[in-house]
Amino acid sequence: MKSYLPNDIKDENRKIIFDILLHHPELAKVEITEKTAMSFVTVSKIVNYFTEIGILKETGESRDGMGGLGRKRTVYKFNENSYVTIGLEIMGQAVTALLVNLKNQVIASRAFHTDLPFYHEAFDRIFNEIVEVMEEEAKKTSSVVLGIGIGVAGAINTRSKTIRMKTAEDQEEDFHFGEIVERLKDNVSYPILLENDVNASTVAEFRSLEASDEMPDDLIHISFGEGIGAGLILNKKLHRGFNSRAGELEYLCFDEDFKKTPASVGWLEGKLGLSAIVKKFDLSNPQESKACQEYLAKKIALVVTNIISVLDVDRIIISGKTMALFSEGLLPRIREYVGHYMDWDPTISFSAAEHMSALGAGILLLQREMGKVISAEKAVGGEKHA
Repeated sequence: MKSYLPNDIKDENRKIIFDILLHHPELAKVEITEKTAMSFVTVSKIVNYFTEIGILKETGESRDGMGGLGRKRTVYKFNENSYVTIGLEIMGQAVTALLVNLKNQVIASRAFHTDLPFYHEAFDRIFNEIVEVMEEEAKKTSSVVLGIGIGVAGAINTRSKTIRMKTAEDQEEDFHFGEIVERLKDNVSYPILLENDVNASTVAEFRSLEASDEMPDDLIHISFGEGIGAGLILNKKLHRGFNSRAGELEYLCFDEDFKKTPASVGWLEGKLGLSAIVKKFDLSNPQESKACQEYLAKKIALVVTNIISVLDVDRIIISGKTMALFSEGLLPRIREYVGHYMDWDPTISFSAAEHMSALGAGILLLQREMGKVISAEKAVGGEKHA
């Protein structure tokens, strides 16, 4: 049985109060005490610490004590913009940068363009420019930037420390992501988190469901576009797998004669990737467009059926450019074919939300770095802006 040190308990108490403040942004110390099993003295110390580091601030208001008796209670307000992260989404030549606050809200957004892949040393220049622009945005809300989360279209393997990315003409190449991250960190002196774009998007989709009071324990998010991938939330945690490659659906295969080569994409991507779809169907022709919709519905339903039959997950979100060809019109057909393949009735929806990988990457880094802020670890993020 694990024994807990005093600092473990202190950190856990701080996390509990932090979570309470996220959902109840204006409270007095006594009110926080009433929502916990902690003593008023413990709560008071934590509230004072949170006030000192900017998470809380006194509103200047007070409330009467119980039944109008006793001392006035000072009200504290949660400052959701006290700490932020920069979330980046790198999709080809388009880079989107978001400023993400403690409530997982986007408080600033900027778009950039570059001909340089992010793994190239020359990308450093545009990266530095992006960070400088977002730092200026953070100054507007007097926020501390904790670091940078990057969502990028690539298969990350944590065992080999590589990221496999497409280069030219569907060729794939492995790059050592540790070297890339260290080089970028040296330029900006912030912690950096690199995450697969679909994994990052899945985190953002999950938080969006929570914000709308839909609170599933598990979620499958499948993206069909220029690439194909899935993100898995199991027991409210992002599941990355043994090599951090869970959800690399491009390699899903239902053809026993298929053999992948270095110059080819995976079997499923060759069937459902956007480039394969536009080659196979003339979408300007109504008949071919309808045939494409049926083709996609059957294949996507087959993917959904096989995944949920293994994981028994009820909540599925489908997104991506391939889905967006028909938007919501494709969804009923997918549900119908899933019903043909199995007797379950999962909840399947379509998401057209933009820049979710930037948001998710920012959220992931925020979770990691705020743990350090709450536990008072040294050297977290940048300096507090005046």
